[in-house]
Amino acid sequence: MRAEQVQAFIDVTEHGSFAAAARHTGIKRSTLSAAVNALEDSLGVALFERSGNSLQLTAVGESVLPDCYRLLTSASRINKHCQQHLQGVESQLCIARDDALPEAFWRQVMHDLKQRYPLTAISVYLLPPQEHAQFVLRQTVDIAFGLYTAEGASVNASNLAPVSMSLVAAPGHPLSRLPNVTKDDLAQYTQVCLTFDQGDKLVSEALFSTNYLGLTMFEVIRDAVINGTGWALLPYPLVKDALTNHTLCALNHDLLLESHYYRYVEGESLGVVATALLTNVTRFLGTTR
Repeated sequence: MRAEQVQAFIDVTEHGSFAAAARHTGIKRSTLSAAVNALEDSLGVALFERSGNSLQLTAVGESVLPDCYRLLTSASRINKHCQQHLQGVESQLCIARDDALPEAFWRQVMHDLKQRYPLTAISVYLLPPQEHAQFVLRQTVDIAFGLYTAEGASVNASNLAPVSMSLVAAPGHPLSRLPNVTKDDLAQYTQVCLTFDQGDKLVSEALFSTNYLGLTMFEVIRDAVINGTGWALLPYPLVKDALTNHTLCALNHDLLLESHYYRYVEGESLGVVATALLTNVTRFLGTTR
């Protein structure tokens, strides 16, 4: 029993005759007939009742038809898995990332990857970038994306693009009413900042004050600021819509802030799917500067 014989059986069944199947598939009627005959010989049963030009499935033909569909699906998957392997496409890809870039972008890029590489199993784990290097080192993930300060970057991290940062507060926050904010102004109010694990303790990236609220995700920080909890320094791509919709205000200031870069840390080598992901991230960053 061969896959092309099973396909011929299905084609004839779906189109009702050898002639109709030949017209729709572009395969000669004699070739389809020979394939079905060979399948019947190998199975030792008649799949069709033939009467002139009329065809009807036999009882056994009807009973095996669903399994024939399954067999072709399995054969197709086996072929695709082997083709992916020959092309260097990963069977599995594990990703770590932070949420400095909008979730709408990540949803779309994951959708696109699964459409393009449907047989690659993809896992995504969210955690602060300060923890990325250890996850790659332990081979828990294959590649990690995150926002770093120039001083805080892992030695193994590669630059993708600089990211503009915005000092923001809610429209009703007292800082939003000042024409220009200073370090002393910021120190009077709660900073909502990123918190991450460092060894056996939690470390918070507070800038000018010990008065802070540390959270592990940029989106949670943004939402807390929108709620009026405090002020924050956040990546512009993440707050762009909130600034446009006036749910956040950009604070005017003359402060010298650290440069931030979106970087990635990779494992031993990048496969086809990881490279496609890297290309998508790079392209998106080029549109948000």
